[in-house]
Amino acid sequence: MADNELSFEELERRIRAMPDGPSAVLNTPRWALHFAVLGTAGIVIGLLPSLLIQFMEPRMWMAYMVQAGVWIAIVGYAPEFFRAVWVIVNGFVRWKRDLVRQLDHDLAQARELNRWLVSLPKETLEDHARFAKHVEIRLHSKLGLLMGSMDKLGIIPILAALGILLLEYRDPGKLTPWVIYLGLFLAITYLIAWLAAHMRLRVQLYEALLTSALDKKG
Repeated sequence: MADNELSFEELERRIRAMPDGPSAVLNTPRWALHFAVLGTAGIVIGLLPSLLIQFMEPRMWMAYMVQAGVWIAIVGYAPEFFRAVWVIVNGFVRWKRDLVRQLDHDLAQARELNRWLVSLPKETLEDHARFAKHVEIRLHSKLGLLMGSMDKLGIIPILAALGILLLEYRDPGKLTPWVIYLGLFLAITYLIAWLAAHMRLRVQLYEALLTSALDKKG
């Protein structure tokens, strides 16, 4: 693509090409998504027997299924949990030094990207900024319609779903169906909210960069 052409694909490529700097550890790694999907699958697998038992006679394989679900959920969520703890503790210790270094780094990288954006036609920037804003509003509306403010609860929904799974693990078949439905709902909507929140943050970044370039063009 020529330097005077703009697309969201090209903008994303240039953002990815930028070095992350000291705060790269705060970025959610790609492997975390795969483990989150694995952990959510573990919760679903572990809670399914409690639903099946409403229509089928209890079988030993159902107990094994619950046990397997618990361990899959632990394997799925444990790596990112311990990574988050390490990041938080490390951030408390070195927050001031890392903050200053990251600000200097981001300023230099933003100037370079902004220089390219400012060189593009104003109408092109306006069209892309307007569209990014429209997409961000739609994502916000759809996310609110699907799960309300669950994305603001952080890890609380998944902790609640894990708690329900552990109760089922301790005493299989004793939980009422509505509790199982609640656990499945929390696990699945948490994963959707996690993905949607990352999508929305990315679109907001596009909009901020384009708006900044437009302001500089005057």
